[in-house]
Amino acid sequence: MGVTIIGAGVAGCTTGYLLSQRGYDVTIVEKGEIGGLLREIEFDTGYHSDSAPHLLFFDEEEEAIVGELFSEFTDLKHHNFYAKSYPTNDLDEPHDYPVTRSNIDLWEDHEQIRAELDEAVGKTDADYFDQFMLKQVGPTLYERYYEGYTRKHWGIEPDRITGDWFDFKISFPDEEDSFFDGGAFYPQKKYTTILHEMISDCDVVRDGVTGLDTNGNEIRALETESGRRIEDDLFVSTIDPSILVDDVDVSLNYRSMVILGAHVEASERLFPPHVNWAYFPNEYEFTRVTDYDFTPQEIPEDEYILTIEFPCFLDEDMWSRSDEWFEDYLLSFFDDHDIEAEVLSLEARRAPRAYPLPVEEELEKFELINGRVSEYENMHNLGRVSTYEYIWIKDIVQQAYETVDDITARAAPRE
Repeated sequence: MGVTIIGAGVAGCTTGYLLSQRGYDVTIVEKGEIGGLLREIEFDTGYHSDSAPHLLFFDEEEEAIVGELFSEFTDLKHHNFYAKSYPTNDLDEPHDYPVTRSNIDLWEDHEQIRAELDEAVGKTDADYFDQFMLKQVGPTLYERYYEGYTRKHWGIEPDRITGDWFDFKISFPDEEDSFFDGGAFYPQKKYTTILHEMISDCDVVRDGVTGLDTNGNEIRALETESGRRIEDDLFVSTIDPSILVDDVDVSLNYRSMVILGAHVEASERLFPPHVNWAYFPNEYEFTRVTDYDFTPQEIPEDEYILTIEFPCFLDEDMWSRSDEWFEDYLLSFFDDHDIEAEVLSLEARRAPRAYPLPVEEELEKFELINGRVSEYENMHNLGRVSTYEYIWIKDIVQQAYETVDDITARAAPRE
């Protein structure tokens, strides 16, 4: 029994590995590089960063398979990760993130903020993001920490953002707290190396999928950019589902991201020593800056490996800006804070489908497209892009296990 997987990110590679381990003949079709968004940014200086931080956090009892999978390929080191927010745009004024009640004392109008909190109903269900946050923190904290950041990150007004992710992605503790409820793990090998090892027993075809050759509710073959037909028994997609259907006249929109990787020499660290990344909700065109001192590489003193995330849409100027523009922008940021800096190496990594847009019209389009794709009895889909869900690595790995279990139950591998 053969299975062809479209896409070689974490979803495709994990599924390919699990299927090959169970005896299936696996082909992976990938247009670009192995790894997708997990692929590292490699600097000319010999160092590397993630394409934005990719951390492994999971419940060690209920989601143990996530750690077990990656532990087959690498050691995992536990870290407590901390973040700050800079709502005043001043690096000398770090605020806790997740936003805490203790942040209130950093504002001159703290009495007004506390009065608003007393009137807030607390953490309750809401249809839209602005409603959810206003009920929890009141108007002033919402405006200073969440409203501008959300608008910048998603490129849409917060009163249009919907979904079921508010409750488990947003918290409001009393004091500074680490991310991910007690920490997370980071692999001691590069993700790219791990994913290449995962698919070492799979056939990899370098091509882009453009459509399907079907017969009723069965897929006979994939059609590709090079003109070839890839036939198989079963298919798994991890790509934008609108690419696969030509009889539904809609396409999905995603929020894109330019992830600027930079190796810099600087006169001081951007954040407090224990902080790994920081959010900038208001002034700058980027949303988050990450310092990769938690990675298993020896970075010289006074040198820093950073990523800076610039969200955008594909038709905006940000998407096509040059490396020179990004370098100038980064150096001007350092200059704003009186930090002397020199860029030693820099790369702008572009992710056209970084996030599905959590707005009703896009979700309705996805349901229409997915309904058509779901009619094919020999097609499975998983991953953030294909299922149009705002999910993490742990969720994708669990989807891969569920998909493979379903395939195994329905069709045994070839003898």
